[in-house]
Amino acid sequence: MSRQDPSNAGTNWSIGAALGAALGASACCTVPLALVSLGVGGAWIGSLTALAPYRWFFVAGAVGALGYAGYNEWRLSRQPDCDCETVFSSGPRRTLLSVGALAVVALVVSPWLVAPSPTAATQTARTAAMKATPPAAETSSSTPASYRQVVLRVDGMTCKTCPITVRKALEEVRGVYGAEATLEPPQAVVRFDPGKTSVEALTAATKTVGFPSQLNTDS
Repeated sequence: MSRQDPSNAGTNWSIGAALGAALGASACCTVPLALVSLGVGGAWIGSLTALAPYRWFFVAGAVGALGYAGYNEWRLSRQPDCDCETVFSSGPRRTLLSVGALAVVALVVSPWLVAPSPTAATQTARTAAMKATPPAAETSSSTPASYRQVVLRVDGMTCKTCPITVRKALEEVRGVYGAEATLEPPQAVVRFDPGKTSVEALTAATKTVGFPSQLNTDS
């Protein structure tokens, strides 16, 4: 009579747990950016940033579960064949383990992969802080002479990918000709046509993707 091999089931469940933990590790950073890039919005996205303080717990959980899956597979490879019911045979199971491991690693390191380089981030921060005026060529070709530039204080940004999410949301607003967002300081510099949009529309756009903002009157 065949029986279910608990070791095989443990491998399958641990891979699933590793993927779940890795998704949690990226929920505060990469997931909101991916959703905004796909056109999905909503203030609920901002609640994902609440997971930021627990990111490394998720990372530890993903690594632990993946390690257990690898150890379990190693144990199975050393056992003699038995008349067991298995969800996957050894070949597909090892393929699943390899694909799962790659997916876990990709999710865990995704914030560093999609974030701008330190040099680019520093330059952007300097530009935003100085509220640099666009070059004449840019003003004549893509920005109207009557453009307005404002600085928004943005709340809720916790990682390097958050400014990218804010920038993408602002660039989707009709009438915006340029947007730059930085984590330090947590703000966005926006150039727009006041005849087509308004500060209220800009702050509504950042709030829709989970990052409330307001006009920085100190600038």
